[in-house]
Amino acid sequence: MKPAAFVGALAAGALALGPVQAGPTRQLPLRAPQKLTVGPLLGFVSGRGPNNGVRLARIDPRTLRATGSRSLRLPLADAWAVAPGGRTLTLAVHRNPVNESNSLSLVTLPSLRWRAGAVRLGADVSGLAWTSAHQVVALVGKFLCCPAPLRVVVVNLKSRRVVGQERISGTVLHIARSARGLVLLTGPTDAIGPASLVVADPRGVRATRLPSIRAGEVPGGGGISQWRLPGLAVDPAGARAYVADPDGHVAEIDLRTLAVSSHELTAQHSLLARLDGWLEPTASAKGDSGPVRQAQWIGNGFVLVSGSNLDDSENQLASDPAGLELIDTRSWTAHVLAPDADSFTVANGVLLVTGARWRGNVNPTGMGLEAYGPDTTRLFALFPGRDAWVDHVARGRAYIAVYGSKRERVVDLRSGRVIGTTTAEAPGLLLGRGSAFDW
Repeated sequence: MKPAAFVGALAAGALALGPVQAGPTRQLPLRAPQKLTVGPLLGFVSGRGPNNGVRLARIDPRTLRATGSRSLRLPLADAWAVAPGGRTLTLAVHRNPVNESNSLSLVTLPSLRWRAGAVRLGADVSGLAWTSAHQVVALVGKFLCCPAPLRVVVVNLKSRRVVGQERISGTVLHIARSARGLVLLTGPTDAIGPASLVVADPRGVRATRLPSIRAGEVPGGGGISQWRLPGLAVDPAGARAYVADPDGHVAEIDLRTLAVSSHELTAQHSLLARLDGWLEPTASAKGDSGPVRQAQWIGNGFVLVSGSNLDDSENQLASDPAGLELIDTRSWTAHVLAPDADSFTVANGVLLVTGARWRGNVNPTGMGLEAYGPDTTRLFALFPGRDAWVDHVARGRAYIAVYGSKRERVVDLRSGRVIGTTTAEAPGLLLGRGSAFDW
């Protein structure tokens, strides 16, 4: 049956749709990033002006405001990582907002005191990770920008010296952390082709090709490019990486041996979830076009994948949500949780989901905010039809920005109600093992 005939039959009620397949029987372990630093909660507090840098300060967890007299004034910080044990913080900092030549500096916790001796890295730093008690790896160079090549730099913190460097072939598309290092998804330079996975850990810098995964960027002048970005998720405890291709299969990589296995996903969702591509076919035009995905390992065998399908042209921007899928790596099945989603945030006990659709200069529409519990039951929904996104989550509250509004809504995650609004800028909290990697 042709797509048009199928849609007409569906509208007329001529097709009977079977029941939606049930979701996974196991609970989702929904846990937000945890505080791993010793002492009080810490955060980066922005200065009043664009060139005033930031302060690293102790944060009152009740008010999310800086507290106490002790803080460190930083120039500009690009990346950070917490050492095993939580007593040392490494920072990639630079003084000039334009010339981003970074140095690696150390801070003793909880006293918030600089350690003597910085290590110059010579360029922008996109990621940091501790590989041992005395060694850090840094991804140096412009991530997803500019023609300058990226390299992995290995720094010995006892001697304060660079002890190794390795240039990364191709374009780095995603960055993630393993238990003791960085994991990079790369594609060919200025092309879409077979992807590679690069691992920088105590064993050194190693790479393996992913023949079944196509990734990369084809620059097209005037800022118009074609993209193909699969999602990358890493299970630090299991030493596994998962690369989720938009076409519906997943490459699984053993980070110890770099052995690669490919898995075809079995879709567990209704026919309605598949109609979006037929009702709104993708134009074959130019533009920032192609699938862009992000993924996250959440534990208990589950990976979350979401993103957007871009279809820009020279005359208008266009973006459609790809939906939020839950991949079960024990059965290699995929469950669609929210077909209109393009992003998600994992909070303690709650999965927050948002999504937006853009068409040219018209104000975007969206799904608002939806919240799901560990059993994938929808708990509440707010701001229907609006483009909303999660700014941050703290103390059981989500701070939600809505397109066109200058004030963020404060949502109580237990009740699902809006309990206030705010214009205050939240500090960047030091939660988890290091700074987030933004696409």
